[in-house]
Amino acid sequence: MKKISWFWVAICSIILVIAFVSFQQYGKLTPSADMLTEEEAKALVKERYQGSISSIKLSDKQYHIELEKENHLYTIKLESTSGKVLSFTQTDSETSKPTPSQTPPQTVGLPEERIREIILSQVVNGTIASLEKINNGSDSFYKAIVNDKEKQTTITVDAISGTVLSSTSTLINEPAKRLTENDAVKIARTQVQGELDDIWLETESDQPYYLVKIETNDDREATVQIHAITGDVKTVAWDDHENEPKGKDKNDDD
Repeated sequence: MKKISWFWVAICSIILVIAFVSFQQYGKLTPSADMLTEEEAKALVKERYQGSISSIKLSDKQYHIELEKENHLYTIKLESTSGKVLSFTQTDSETSKPTPSQTPPQTVGLPEERIREIILSQVVNGTIASLEKINNGSDSFYKAIVNDKEKQTTITVDAISGTVLSSTSTLINEPAKRLTENDAVKIARTQVQGELDDIWLETESDQPYYLVKIETNDDREATVQIHAITGDVKTVAWDDHENEPKGKDKNDDD
């Protein structure tokens, strides 16, 4: 009986050792029921970060995941039970460096002398006052100001094809437009509320001014001086009748 008991004890011990070794070798590699599977972990990361997973491995109950997104490589540590992101770091990646085939070709534009010829062909007897090359991303163009006797023209030309993109002209020494009397009255009424009594045009230091006399509802008068070109209000002068002696004409001498 003792021999049989020791025999079964030995058999049970061997079974326990085999079970323990198997668990050490294989049990840790297989996620338990309460752990995320690799597919679940991948799906979770893709949903959150919208990238391409290049590798995934399980270590110490954490998934170590490499994610490629927009030419950058990221390393993510994900808790295998809760799905919580423990860390998210960007690492160096060769995918962020353009290959020679990805390098955009350098486009050679027209020489500046040719651009000048194109510009001067747009304005007869014109001279280039300024010429500037402007690079706007993938677009490149020249902007020139050309003067002749009567006008100033701004021209833009494509630096690659030489196509004239725009051309606008303004007259040189164009006479300034004078305000109308109605315009002057409207400006005066923004300073003094009342009825128009008189308006006339005067020149002071070669500058034209409107003098607009406004009579208020309380029988006072104000004269508003307005620049006839710019519309700026220079002065507002009030006629003081209150200080005049009663019964005496203001034009009478003492």
